[in-house]
Amino acid sequence: MNANREKDYPLLVNLLETDLDENSSLKKMLRLIGENKRVIDFGCATGYFARLLGNRGCEVIGVEVNSKAAKIAEQYCKQVIVADLDFVSLNDILSGSILEEKFDIAVFGDILEHLRNPWKVLEETRNILNHQGYIIASIPNIAHGAIRLALLQGKFEYQPLGILDNTHLRFFTRKTVEQLFEDSGYIIDVIERTKLPIYSNSDLIPGVEKTHFDKNVTQEIEQDEDADTLQFVVRGYPVSLESKYAALHKQYLEVNEQLRQSQIQRHNLQIELQESQIQIQSTQTEFEKTQIQLKQNQVQLEELQTQLQQTKIQVPEVENQLNSYRVKFQETQNQLQQIQQQWEDSQIKLQQAHSGWEHCQQIIKAMETSKFWKLRQRWFEIKHFVGLKRE
Repeated sequence: MNANREKDYPLLVNLLETDLDENSSLKKMLRLIGENKRVIDFGCATGYFARLLGNRGCEVIGVEVNSKAAKIAEQYCKQVIVADLDFVSLNDILSGSILEEKFDIAVFGDILEHLRNPWKVLEETRNILNHQGYIIASIPNIAHGAIRLALLQGKFEYQPLGILDNTHLRFFTRKTVEQLFEDSGYIIDVIERTKLPIYSNSDLIPGVEKTHFDKNVTQEIEQDEDADTLQFVVRGYPVSLESKYAALHKQYLEVNEQLRQSQIQRHNLQIELQESQIQIQSTQTEFEKTQIQLKQNQVQLEELQTQLQQTKIQVPEVENQLNSYRVKFQETQNQLQQIQQQWEDSQIKLQQAHSGWEHCQQIIKAMETSKFWKLRQRWFEIKHFVGLKRE
């Protein structure tokens, strides 16, 4: 804020609609405004919102209290009027040329809370709207959970930005927003909201720690649907037969579209349901097959368990037989070793006998070839001959 207590605004000259997320009040207001409308933007600041509207084919007249910001906004508005709505009426600042054609939409983007008498401004605005015209407004929610918890600590500290902005003069809840519009002669057909978590570290709300409060208190506050509501984004129509008809007609078109979408969704769900039923039947069949297979597996398992039990019973017997076979095998090996040893001994003796036999053969052969042996043979021959003669 400058020395003249005029709010300093960010330029945001490069802001595009694609830069806005779905939780942005600007995005929600743009969606409610549409395209190719004649708009009066109260509190147009540096014209960043008017620039977005211009990109949608809208004609924008701006009203701004800050003369420096208004100068910048002239780039994006057909005309910018510098005025403080707390001290002038709309009839005073809007010339006949401007009102030759009334407005489709009046925008109050975070403006009503800055006014001493927002009721008066809203009432005057009715006169500058055409028969199908309406108001779009974004308004901070003083019932945000962080504000409530801060109050429990005895704190209500103004800040440069956010719900407790130091230039705010009025504070609203959902109920008092509805009352503000009703008392000013409007019927609200849309209330959307932007969200900011209670315990987020944001400059837009007081900083509070959940652990500093009783659990029952935090639970009660958190259950409120608007505990995390940062702003309300409202569309209101002036109360008249024409405006009521326009509002009802708009609601009818929206409900009709919702019905059409619901019917499409219902049709798609029916198709999905049929596919799901087919899938369920297929799954049921597979399940039944699986159950049969499971039963068969259980029978096989029981048989295997029985065989295993029998095998466990037979194992000690087999082990005993195996041990017996091992003993017999060892005895057989010992006997075989003894037989092997005996065979080796017999072989040695046989070799010795064979050697003795060969030696004897040599002796006999030597004797046969000796003179004595020859004489002996000769003697036997003579003896035999003589004996034969005697006979």
